[in-house]
Amino acid sequence: MKKITILMILVFSIFSCDDILKEVPKDRLSEANFYKTVSDGRAAVDAIYGVLSAGQLFAHQYLLQIEIPADFAYGRGSTIPIGGEYTGLDAVNQRRVGLMWDYFYQAVNYANIAIEKIPGIEGDESAKSLLVAEAKFLRALCYYHLVRDFGAVPLRLNSTDGDMARTPVADVYNAVIADLQAAESGLPASITVYGRPSKWGAKIMFAEVYLTLGDWAKARDKAKEVMDSGDHSLVEITKLNDWDNLFGPTVNGTSEEIFSIKYNAAYGWSWPFYLAWKADVRSAYGAYVLYSDHKNPFIINWDDDDLRKQWGVFTTFIDKTSGAVDTLVFPTMCFSKFRDPSAPGARSSGNDFPMWRYADALLIYAEAASQAEGGPSAMAIDALNQVKRRGYGYPSNTASAVDYPSSGWSAESFRDTVLQERAYEFISEGKRWKDLKRSGKAKEKILENIGKVVADRYMLWPIPQWEIDANTALSQANQNPGY
Repeated sequence: MKKITILMILVFSIFSCDDILKEVPKDRLSEANFYKTVSDGRAAVDAIYGVLSAGQLFAHQYLLQIEIPADFAYGRGSTIPIGGEYTGLDAVNQRRVGLMWDYFYQAVNYANIAIEKIPGIEGDESAKSLLVAEAKFLRALCYYHLVRDFGAVPLRLNSTDGDMARTPVADVYNAVIADLQAAESGLPASITVYGRPSKWGAKIMFAEVYLTLGDWAKARDKAKEVMDSGDHSLVEITKLNDWDNLFGPTVNGTSEEIFSIKYNAAYGWSWPFYLAWKADVRSAYGAYVLYSDHKNPFIINWDDDDLRKQWGVFTTFIDKTSGAVDTLVFPTMCFSKFRDPSAPGARSSGNDFPMWRYADALLIYAEAASQAEGGPSAMAIDALNQVKRRGYGYPSNTASAVDYPSSGWSAESFRDTVLQERAYEFISEGKRWKDLKRSGKAKEKILENIGKVVADRYMLWPIPQWEIDANTALSQANQNPGY
């Protein structure tokens, strides 16, 4: 699968009034002589993707940290404290989330530099504006993740920003919204290169941000804009292997894709390696770091006829060497949504990470419209049914035997159903734990399905100790509760 070409550039963010007195080196690459052409600006924005696609973030580690806490999964080995006891992160996982902090802020700094430098380079003004809009989209993406995981965080919007206190959560979200407004108006009207955002990428992130904030009417309206655009639609599924047309390693762009982080075999995605069981027909490699079992009520209550369950989890496997059909003993169930049996290495799957797709628009609309209107309309119910029908292999736009009923709902019962449908639809995509947190149902569902009590301190990650030690605007008193 094609991956955006990335030129990792050296950037420095310390400027002063006597910079004009400093000699600009002409025999090597530096920030002072780099930003000359639109191509240089493109390389600067591409560098942001290089950070986001790294192992500490969306290649695998960040996804492990946000998927294992979900109410259908358990961690193995060093990941047990993530979703085993729910008492808080141990030292190993505190360091891991600290590195995620560092990587997100590195991406933010690259975005800040691009936003500052690109307007001053020579070249087509519209091309420069598009690059700045893209950098703002990516900066919004970073802060949207940081604020949900850590709460109030330093809001560095300039490359020269250094030590800074934690910015209130509401102000961080305001900055995310401001960046998305710029991205929405400045990004192209449709996807020009898969892996880069269009204005519909900005709108779907907007919709999810508003959903997270409980601003139901705005979430509904942004999702509806995506639905009405005609640019995106569900990939239809008629048989089990059709899921590879959406999630497979050779796919590079579908009608459903709105924004994805791109990988290929040369620069591979390692997330499937952490899901799969050793070596079988689904993957050449596997470490089964997270797993589930038949005792979990989430799994028990999930209809076996749902093709998403049949594709996304498994208990038997075909050994690639012997061809024998074996049954998992421990763990009793593994995850297999993203498959690349020809991956050349353990961390080299060609699948992409689908951050937002058209199913997001439908389910955001269904939940937000019902909440805004005091109960589900026919349109909200149909949006929910489109996703469910497709999940069972029925045409998404035709009434089916698995449709949810057209009446008898309250706003709350409908929301619960949408949240559960989201769990089925987005399993292995890192969304369930965030859904449980934003809906206030994390403690309830973890107790119900995992049998554990979630400690208050588990709900936010600790600010890295090295940030507190180095940042003169922070002290231990500014740490998240319980750490």
